[in-house]
Amino acid sequence: MESAPTVVPVEREELLPAGILASVVLGGAAVALGRPILALVAFAVTIVLGLGLLWLRFGFYRVRYWRQLQPDHVFPGEPVTLSLVLENAKPLPLPWVEVVEELPAALVIEGQQLEPSPKPERKVLRTLLSVGIAERVQRRYPARARRRGFYRLGPTRLTTGDPFGLARARLEIEPGGTLLVYPEIRPLESFGLPAEHPLGDATPLRPLLEDPLRIQGARPYQPGDSPRQIHWRATACLGELQTRLLERSAAPVLALFLDVNTFEHFWEGIRPGELEWAISLTASLASWGIEQGYQVGLWVNAPLVGGERFIRIRPGRHPHQLRRLLEALAMLVPHTGHRIEQLLSAEARLLSGGVTIVLVTALVTENLRRTLLALRQQGYGIALIAVGTSAGLLPRRGLAIFELEGERAPAA
Repeated sequence: MESAPTVVPVEREELLPAGILASVVLGGAAVALGRPILALVAFAVTIVLGLGLLWLRFGFYRVRYWRQLQPDHVFPGEPVTLSLVLENAKPLPLPWVEVVEELPAALVIEGQQLEPSPKPERKVLRTLLSVGIAERVQRRYPARARRRGFYRLGPTRLTTGDPFGLARARLEIEPGGTLLVYPEIRPLESFGLPAEHPLGDATPLRPLLEDPLRIQGARPYQPGDSPRQIHWRATACLGELQTRLLERSAAPVLALFLDVNTFEHFWEGIRPGELEWAISLTASLASWGIEQGYQVGLWVNAPLVGGERFIRIRPGRHPHQLRRLLEALAMLVPHTGHRIEQLLSAEARLLSGGVTIVLVTALVTENLRRTLLALRQQGYGIALIAVGTSAGLLPRRGLAIFELEGERAPAA
């Protein structure tokens, strides 16, 4: 801080000027009366009180404080380093500075016992520093993030004073620095999905458009193939009818829909263990889809931190698409008042043919079943993943059903 900050006097601030005045008067009287020892004591008290007032008024002048986490984008359990930096750019040392840093409870500081905070999901790190003239002090702490989320560091309270403990001043630092923890990505078979064909028979009934000018190869003719697609040159060479294989005009699309509702009624709250498990499953499906060459999109009936009402990320194969998807899932706020079937119906109309819709939900209602069957009739491939509940539907062509147990982990 280049200019003198606004400090909050903690104690005895109003007594120091009066004490200085009284000691000066007493010292002057002692000199006039010829009492050198009393005058010496009075002037010594004046100096001590003056130093206390000096630290009180200018202790935080030209003092800078900041904190940061490196790296600030991690997966659960990965190591991070928390750095607290205090810089004093004035010709007055700070013999002691107490730093009280508020941190997210999901951040575990190795080797440190954090104090409880009156705020929910927060902890307090308390440390004591000493900073000399024109000096910068940095304290590093190894840490690990325990669970998915978007976290802010701070606010911070700094307290300093004179070496004699006569007065103290406090400075409040606004929150600064963030940590984004992605959902855990695991192999799909660890969730209970098939290893070879995780989406089962969710092939879209209305495939992607094919480019008639881009012939990929040929295959034996099958009843129902269009005569226009017969590959006459291959037929002449092989002596039996062959059908042209055409390249698709676009990459297949994987539309991931995540439902954060875990109870029929919104006022019942959520089951955090199952929801976090479903979020991790959705992140793993996104990673798998990108690896398989899909254009992957994401829709969630919940908002981002400080964002819009719903999460909407259009399908894409951009190199940073997976990072966008994981960041959205990390910043997801698990609160909603919207049914997933309404979001499905509204957003599916904006998707083209050849789309495979994957719905991850812990709440399968009758309206949702009707919506999924209607989307299947429109040509979409559907994969319903019911977490900890019954799907109430039978699998069929274009509709794959998975009933997974999930994990009922307690809220941390």
